[in-house]
Parts: sequence; structure tokens; C-alpha cells
Amino acid sequence: MSAEEPVVVEVYGEGKTDVGHDPTPRPPTNGVVPILLHRLCGKPPHLLVKRYGMPFMQRRGSLPQKVRFAKRQARLNRSAGSVFVVDSEGDLRHRIGDLEKGRRMEPGDFPMAIGVAHPCIEAWLLADGAAIRRGLRLPANPQVPDEPETLPAPRQDRQHNVKTVLSGFSGTGRRELSVAEKTRIATAMNDMEALRNRCPLSFAPFADEVDEHIRPLC
Repeated sequence: MSAEEPVVVEVYGEGKTDVGHDPTPRPPTNGVVPILLHRLCGKPPHLLVKRYGMPFMQRRGSLPQKVRFAKRQARLNRSAGSVFVVDSEGDLRHRIGDLEKGRRMEPGDFPMAIGVAHPCIEAWLLADGAAIRRGLRLPANPQVPDEPETLPAPRQDRQHNVKTVLSGFSGTGRRELSVAEKTRIATAMNDMEALRNRCPLSFAPFADEVDEHIRPLC
């Protein structure tokens, strides 16, 4: 493809924060995963994404089956590639295995990058204090955890977890930031190498997947 031709990638994930839902090809300006995908690919202006949340996929079936469905749908739609990201919720190894299994279940060499945010997507946002300051319009950079991936998942600790630590910087007392606030933080994140280093368990492998399967398309 030439630089002028649009490259459409289908992005699948959990919830409005991670991906949202919009099957129309659009610039990757909404949802944490599409925004970070765009950064990892070098911000190509011709990259467009279709966004699909898990509730809009097959309601039944295992996670590997959902991954297989996503890969097949993107290929049948004649998109250039696909991306599938889920939260680990504390079970990183098992979730990675499910994604890898699902990708193998659909034959063919169609480009697909997979990723597991550990313990959830908010850990990636916690890796950049400057982006949090800009996204939440704070007067100074907050003191973020050195290893955000070591924080508990929400289901493991309702009071102190990745989401409550992130939302605590807003000073509103809410347990979770809004989708718009998380999108602003992701938009302000530009140092992908620092994010790799701060989240070596989950973001670094996802970035490697994007480098291998999606970035060459752009």
C-alpha cells in the first residue's frame, strides 16, 4: 500500500475504556488501545481503525473462540490486520495462552497482534506521570508507582487497585476515571520506550506484537 492509501485495522477489546465500539473506519483518537497502537506504529496519518468491544462479539463461546472470530471477521472484511487486547485480571499467563490459542485456531497468515494488559489497561496509563498530569489537567506530575503491573486487579482488592490508584490523582473521590479522562491520558502518552520499561510484563510484549504484525502494514 502507498502512504496515501488508508490502512484499516480492526481493534477488539474490553469495554469503552479499552476500545469502545465503532465499526466505521476512523482515525485512532478514541479508546486507549487504538491510541497506543497508533503511537507504536509511528503515528501514520493513514491508519484507520474499526473498534469492537467484547459485548458486540459472539455472546457465547470461550476467549479463544472470540479471538478466532475476530481474526476471521477482519480478514473477511478485507481489513489490513487486527488487534485483540484483554485485561489479565491477575491471570496473565492463562489469558496469554487463550489469545495465542485463538489466533492459531484461525488458519492463514492474516496479520493479528494480541496483548494482555496486566492486571488491566489502567496499569499502562499509570506508567506516565506527565501524561496523567496533562490528561487530568493537574498542576504537577503525580507520583506514580514504579511498577504499576504489580498493583492488584479490581476483583482482587476493591479498595486499593490499579483503577482506584489512577482515579485517586483526580481528587474527585471516584473509584474510576471517566472514559474521556482515560482517553486524554492515552493521547498525552508519547514515550513508548518508557512505557515498555515501566510495564515489561504486558505492554512490552504487546508492543513487540504490534512491531511484528501491524507496523509493517503502515
